[in-house]
Amino acid sequence: MVLSTIVTVLALPPAAGGADTVYELPLPAGSTHSTVRAMNNAGDVVGHAFGDDGTGRLVRWGADGSLTLLQGAGGGSGGSAAGMAEDGTVAGSADTPDGVRHPARWDASGRLTRLEEPSGFVEGEVLDVNDARVAVGHLSTGSAVFPARWGADGRAVLLRLPARATGGTATAINGTGEVTGHVSLPGDRTRAVLWDRTGRVHDLGSLGGAYAEPSDINDRGTVVGLATDADGTWKAAQAPRGGRLKALPSQEAGARGVHLGGSDVVVGNVKDRSLRWSGGTAVELRWVAGSGPTSVRGVNDAGTSIGTSGAYAVTWDAQGKPAALPVPAGAGRGEPVAINGAGVVAGNAAEPGTWPVRWRAVVWR
Repeated sequence: MVLSTIVTVLALPPAAGGADTVYELPLPAGSTHSTVRAMNNAGDVVGHAFGDDGTGRLVRWGADGSLTLLQGAGGGSGGSAAGMAEDGTVAGSADTPDGVRHPARWDASGRLTRLEEPSGFVEGEVLDVNDARVAVGHLSTGSAVFPARWGADGRAVLLRLPARATGGTATAINGTGEVTGHVSLPGDRTRAVLWDRTGRVHDLGSLGGAYAEPSDINDRGTVVGLATDADGTWKAAQAPRGGRLKALPSQEAGARGVHLGGSDVVVGNVKDRSLRWSGGTAVELRWVAGSGPTSVRGVNDAGTSIGTSGAYAVTWDAQGKPAALPVPAGAGRGEPVAINGAGVVAGNAAEPGTWPVRWRAVVWR
């Protein structure tokens, strides 16, 4: 039996290429707040809806404003979404009532499919999915974690490990089926790798430190992520197709949250600054006048970045100039989470000064 509920609550206008009007996404009955996790280029959004008791349900909002509750696993309601394909398929993890997390996928109607966990594996998690509904992540035996890929048929394939590797995880997949992630090495070290379409594993190197952990790969085969240098400092790093990781220029210590666009534009946070890298040049993403520090959260294929400047939700152009996004009446802060190719932004808005924060899922068009 499918436990999803589909309701059309409001009609959102089609994307017009500008994010200048904000729309609150509807809540299912019994929920009081919500958050966004991901969005696809069609404008579909996936996230969570929560009740006053903190209990959450996975929710898919269609680009037309329709609301779908995603089916729980084994009577449970918990789970997380890692991403969404263009046809509205959501991939992530479903939590069974015993608290164990399992790799999962939901179709556009909200129907749950548990992805394969081969014999010997007791749990797993999907971290990314492409438009062919191929998902990647990891499977666990309870004592070790191994990188995995699930085909559109839901069958699992364990990804190859290089010599001396004891496990790992696949963090991202591109539209052509190339996968990136990291493997674990003796001595509590990680190494960045790429799995090509034939399943061969390629070493992407390191910055000389103990850790190298890619977070994204685009259709050009460019990989980005974080790695430590010989001093143990975390840096934003990039590897071109066929190349090895190199630190991006003009950054201090303390890189975090690195994101990649389809045109090889990279954005990330370094100490108390947000930077945009393109063609070997770094541009600082500027504050909105009178606001606080910035935090960049993503970039689309056109090179438009999203994030926050103090309490403002903002977009930045290629020169790092910010544009504040509106928030609903009564809200005093915004937090973009995703931007698609049409420039539609999805994220959250909240009343000022409230604790705990009660976000509401919104889209800017």
